[in-house]
Amino acid sequence: MEFIQSARSKQILAGSIFSFAALFTQFAHAQGGSVLSLKVAYPAGGPSDTVARHIQASLQGLLGQTVIVENAPGASGSIAAAAVANATDANTLLVSTVNDLVGAPLAMKGVKYKPEGYKLVSPVLDAGVALVTNTTHNFTSIDDFIEQARMRNDKPLTIGTWGHGSATHLIGADFSDKSGVRFLYVPYKGAAPVAQALMSGEIDLALAPVSGNLPDLIRTNKVRIIGVGSDRRHPLLLDVPTINEGKYVKNFSHRLWTGVFAPNRVPDAMIDRLNKGINEAMQRDEYQRFIRESGSLSFDPMTPAQAASFYQSEREKIRRVAQSIKLEPQ
Repeated sequence: MEFIQSARSKQILAGSIFSFAALFTQFAHAQGGSVLSLKVAYPAGGPSDTVARHIQASLQGLLGQTVIVENAPGASGSIAAAAVANATDANTLLVSTVNDLVGAPLAMKGVKYKPEGYKLVSPVLDAGVALVTNTTHNFTSIDDFIEQARMRNDKPLTIGTWGHGSATHLIGADFSDKSGVRFLYVPYKGAAPVAQALMSGEIDLALAPVSGNLPDLIRTNKVRIIGVGSDRRHPLLLDVPTINEGKYVKNFSHRLWTGVFAPNRVPDAMIDRLNKGINEAMQRDEYQRFIRESGSLSFDPMTPAQAASFYQSEREKIRRVAQSIKLEPQ
């Protein structure tokens, strides 16, 4: 699940945090302590990275062990997923969107892991999806956008994704299938670089999670929103219609949620402990404040059994979308 920290000061801070985390990782390993690594499948500054860093300190205190955040972006999240699958211990967890964890093996021949090889410890962040454009375009509605875009089939609009088979690629392909609009997909390593490319005019469009500073970017006219890709209007964007409210596209509903995942080899007792720790961290005031300020949506706490059932239903939904758009591995 991935938008941006747009201000230059926030970029510097994110870089400093990343550098400190790397140095701290080396120190912790050198001390021989028990280190729990949250391996984030996206670059620093995106929603999944931000949420991992928000639960890091609380989780460290609750579990009584060192917790670090490490970024391993690229290849639709499969680089981080493979690293976690290949880790030699049970202390390396994955922070990723479910869309990418399930979609990457369906889209890329070189991906060897299977999403069934992971347990969902807990979902941690939920976000709606918005279709946004750079400020050189001024589509007046979702119908106006579709009508104009259909006339550009000889030169399709560019849309940023996190790679072939990623969440944004699948959602974009589903929209294309339902609307008859062709896109030229441009891959990036995550939501933060997609957002930068959108604001610079490098790409025309993005399917962005409604979290982080996206509402502020919309209000300050740094990006323009066309519609929200969910059943209902977003609570922070009540004046923005859903894509389904137009006359051309119906039954278009997607979400980008981030979870903490563990390989199946991690014992159930440890999953229970991690689940309780993450659930408690998410109930703390500072985390709830982050959710409100970022425009994200929160999850009610889930037990490991509830998380397993939820993860299974989401895997099935994503596979149905991949099948409907005839996704082929490359």
